[in-house]
Amino acid sequence: MKKAIVLTSLFAFIGSPIGAVGPTESDPILAQPASGFEVRVSAPGPDVSADDVLQAAIDKVSTRGGGVVLLGAGDFKLSRKQGEQTVVIKSNVTLRGQGHATHIYLDPKTPSNPERYYPVRIGTDAVPAHNVVIENLRYTGNDKAIGGGSIMGFNARLDAPESLLLSCDNITVRHCWIYDAKQAVGCTKATAFYMQADRIVAQFKNWQVHHNFIDTCGNKAIELGECNGGLIADNHIINTVDGPQVIFGTRNVQIRDNVVFFTRTGINVSEGSHHIRVSGNHVEPMPGRDHAQMATCLLLRTEPKRLHTRISDVGVTGNIFRNQSTPSKCTVSFLTNIDALSCVYEGLTFTSNVFDGDVQLFDKRMPDKTTIKDIVFADNICEGDLLSESQGKMMSSHVMVRANVLRKAGVCTLNASQWIWTGNTHVNGTLKIAPGAKDNIIRDNVTASPITDQDDGNSLVGNVVMKKTVTP
Repeated sequence: MKKAIVLTSLFAFIGSPIGAVGPTESDPILAQPASGFEVRVSAPGPDVSADDVLQAAIDKVSTRGGGVVLLGAGDFKLSRKQGEQTVVIKSNVTLRGQGHATHIYLDPKTPSNPERYYPVRIGTDAVPAHNVVIENLRYTGNDKAIGGGSIMGFNARLDAPESLLLSCDNITVRHCWIYDAKQAVGCTKATAFYMQADRIVAQFKNWQVHHNFIDTCGNKAIELGECNGGLIADNHIINTVDGPQVIFGTRNVQIRDNVVFFTRTGINVSEGSHHIRVSGNHVEPMPGRDHAQMATCLLLRTEPKRLHTRISDVGVTGNIFRNQSTPSKCTVSFLTNIDALSCVYEGLTFTSNVFDGDVQLFDKRMPDKTTIKDIVFADNICEGDLLSESQGKMMSSHVMVRANVLRKAGVCTLNASQWIWTGNTHVNGTLKIAPGAKDNIIRDNVTASPITDQDDGNSLVGNVVMKKTVTP
C-alpha cells in the first residue's frame, strides 16, 4: 500500500505540465510547496530587466526558510545597480536553471565602471549566505564588452571590517556554463592579517565547484581564499588568464580532474595555503595564443604583501602538465614576490605526474627570500629539464629526487646541496654535479653516460651506465 501511494504522488508531480503551475503574465513568480518550497520564474526576455523578478523570487524562497528558485529557459538580463551587486543569493536557496537554455547575463550596454562588481553575489558584507546551490544555468559577465572594471561571476567577498570574522559556508556551483567574467567562482576577504587566529577560525567552509564549463576569465577562473574545506573538480576551463587558485591560508582543498587551458598560469597554490591536493588535472597553455614569459602550469607563489609566509603540505599526484608553446616551457615554478619578506615552501610531494616541459625547483625572482625543504619528487615522467639553484643563492634542503624517468637528451645539472638523487633513469642523458654543490647523495641511478662530480663533496654509490643496444 505504501508503494502505491508513492507512485501515485510521483505520477501526479510528473503529470502536471509546467504551464499549468508555472508563472503567468500577471505573476511571473509562483510558489510551489509540494515537496519543498519552490518558486518558478519565467525568463523576461532580452528586452526586459530581470533584476527585480529574480530578487523577488530569491527573497520569497528565503523567507520560507529555503527551497528552489527554478528558472525557465530564456534570457535573464541584469542591469548594474548602485553599490556592488545586482542580485543577492541568500541562505538555503538553490538557484536552478534549465541548462544552457537559461541565460543570466549583465547587459553588455552597461557603462564601464572602475569598481569591482558582482551581478550575482552570494551574500553580502552585512549578511553572508550559507547552504547555497547554483546549478544548471548559463552566465555571461560581458566583462570584455563593458570594460573598465572587474565583472565577476558567482562570488562571496567579505571586505568590510565588520564582516572579516564572518563566512559563507556550504556553497556549491555545479553544471554551469560561465563566460567572460574576471572570475567565474570565488570566495575571499580583505587580505591583511589573514593569519590571525580569529580569522583562521572564521574561514569560509565547504566550497564545491565542479562539473562547470568556464570560458574566458580575466583573472583566476576559480579562487578559494581563506577557505577551510573545498573541492574544485571536473571543470573544463579554457581561455583563462589563470586557472584555479587557493590563497590566503586556504587549507583542506582538493583540485582534481580539471582540464585547464591558460594564458599566464594554470593552477596556483598561493600565499599561506596548506594541506592542498592537486590530482588528475590536465594543464597546458592555450594553443594559438600569445603567452606571458612567466607562463607555467603549476605555480607556488606569494602575494605582494610584506609578510613572512609559508606554503606547505601540498600533494601533486597524477597530473599532466604540458608546456611546449611558451618561451619558458615551464611546468612547475616557485615565485616569492618582491614585496614579500620571505617564504618557506615545505612538505611538497610530486608523484606520478607527467611533466612535458621544464620543472624549476627554485625561485627565479627572489631566491634569497626563498627556502624549499622536505620535498619529494618521485615516480614522475619528465620530458624537460629538472632545474635547481645553488645553496649560495637559495636555501634548499632534504629534497629527494627518486625513481623518475628523465627523458631529456643531454646533461641534467644539479646545482643544489643536501639533495638525494636516487633510482632515477636518465634515458637519453646523464647527471652533472656542479661546482659548489655539496653533501648530495647520488646513488642507484641509470644514465646513458657516466655521472660527473665537479666538487667531490658528494656521495656517489651504485650508479649504472646503460649499455648501448646494438641493432643487428
